[in-house]
Order: sequence, then structure tokens, then C-alpha cells
Amino acid sequence: GNFKNHHAMAAQPLRPLEPRVLNGCGMRVLGFVPAHGHLVTKALAGEDTPSAAKAANREDPAGNEAVSVKGPSAWKKGKPLYAHGNYGSYYSYRHSSEDVQGDRRLVALTERFGKDFLKGKEVLDVGCNSGLVSISAACHFSARRVVGMDLDSGLIEAAKEHRQSLGGECRSVEFRAEDILTCPLRRNDQPERFDVVLCLSVTKWIHFAHGDTGLHNLFKRCFKRTRPGGYFVVEPQEWGSYKKKRHLTREIRQRVANIQIHPEDFEDYLQNAIGFEKVDVIEPPGDLPLNFQRRLRIFRRPLEEEESQQPEAKPRKRKRAE
Repeated sequence: GNFKNHHAMAAQPLRPLEPRVLNGCGMRVLGFVPAHGHLVTKALAGEDTPSAAKAANREDPAGNEAVSVKGPSAWKKGKPLYAHGNYGSYYSYRHSSEDVQGDRRLVALTERFGKDFLKGKEVLDVGCNSGLVSISAACHFSARRVVGMDLDSGLIEAAKEHRQSLGGECRSVEFRAEDILTCPLRRNDQPERFDVVLCLSVTKWIHFAHGDTGLHNLFKRCFKRTRPGGYFVVEPQEWGSYKKKRHLTREIRQRVANIQIHPEDFEDYLQNAIGFEKVDVIEPPGDLPLNFQRRLRIFRRPLEEEESQQPEAKPRKRKRAE
């Protein structure tokens, strides 16, 4: 059940970015052309968020909507609908009770990079859900400080209860009910940066809520949160997962139809548009359920680089039809 490394992969030349202006959400920002072709789609008629039963929205300067969520966004035929992927029982079917060494993705990272990969480090867990990965990073892998962040305040309450149940073991873990796209980048008048930023099974839900613009801003903010020389670990859901879940709401279905940065494009996008360096790809173990067999992609923020002046993407204003 161990992860396999991709050392034997032949180095593929990077595709040059073409200075094309496309009318999809976010593609126009950097002229990124997806590997699967020069897809041009119609602009979205509107970027309305799904009506949430317990959500309060506000605008931020970058054009992202800060969403505060607690529980399901709505109910459909008597069943809860989680438009943000904030399933309360997520870890119960993601993890086995036999995983006594801690989260298997963290195990794989330490097997690949050594036991000191998280030891003594500051770690940000984006989309932490009920906090098991954050707590595992501190308790099983000796991270010095861990911040778990999720926009669902109910999940953050559950994470805090879980931490409290462990006593003094996990005092180094802090949980925040925050949206990665709109939360402060500075704390105590200093940029808040981490040695390792984890973004595990989050990208699809950002894509669903905010389209390509939101995905670009997620990656840009993760870059800003990573210390020079630090690591960004992303576990993207594959495109098949998008197609399976796109009918959750009409708005999500519409955004998926307009996506131009597909998961297979993320590797090039993170390097050429955001500024990360590729480090490795780790294959999932074959004994996981098929829908959780997702590759871990590891990137590094260069030690010496000019701070990119590329701003966060703003949704384009559309002219009213005359």
C-alpha cells in the first residue's frame, strides 16, 4: 500500500505559454493555453453563488466572494447538498482505522522526503475539514506549528473538539474558520508564511465555486503563503470527478462548462503562471477506493526570486446589452 515515486518519468519539455486572450474565467489573465487545445467558451452569464441555507457573502478587493458556511448549502430530495465539499463524514470514508501511522498522504511525503519533512516545520492545511490531517501533522509527524483552515465553521468547531479531546498533545494546532481566497495574508503586521502548504482535494471545490479565476487566486495565495524554499503539496481531483459532481447545482454545472484550466494543466500552470518549481509526483496506493486514487503533486517555491507583481485575477466586468 505504499506510494510509488515518479523518478523514472521522462522529463517532458514545458509548453511555452501563448499570449492569447481567451474569454473564459481567468484564462485571459496570463494567456495560458490548456494542453488539451485552444478551447474557447462563452462567457458566464453571471457568477451567482448557490443559495446557501447558512451562508453570508461579502465582496473582497480581488473580486472573490468570501463565503462563511456551516453545514449543507441546501437540501435536495431530503438529502444534504454540499456545494463546497464540506462533508462532515469525509474522513470516515477516506481513512481506515488501520492507519495508525497517521494520514497516509503524510506518510507518503515523509517516505519520499525523509522523516524531517514536517518535523519542526510550520504547516498550513487548506480546506482542513474536521482537522484530522492537521492534527496528524502535529501529533504523528512533529510539526512545530499547524494552521488548519476551512470555510465551514461547523467543521472547524468539530476540529477544535477533536483537538481538545487529545489534551495537551496538540497545542501547536490552530483552527480557523476562514476562506483561503479572502483571509488576511498578514498577521501581526508581518506576512504569514509556512514551510509546507497542504492543499488536499480542494481544487475541484474552488473551481466549482469560483471558476478559473478562483483557481488562479487559490494557487497565487498558496504561493504567497509558502516561504521561499518551502513546499506546496496539492492533491487535485481528476476531471472525471468534476463530471461526476457537476450537477450538484445549476451554477456549478455552468461554471464547469466554462473551465479552461483542467487538472492535467495544473502542473504547467503552477510553474509557468504562478512561479513554483516542480519537485515530484507521488502515485496513490492501489488499495484506496478508486475515487480517492489521486496523485500528490509536490512543488517548491524558489529560494531566490523576484516577488511576482501579477495581481490576483478579478472577474471581468461585462457590458450591458444595448
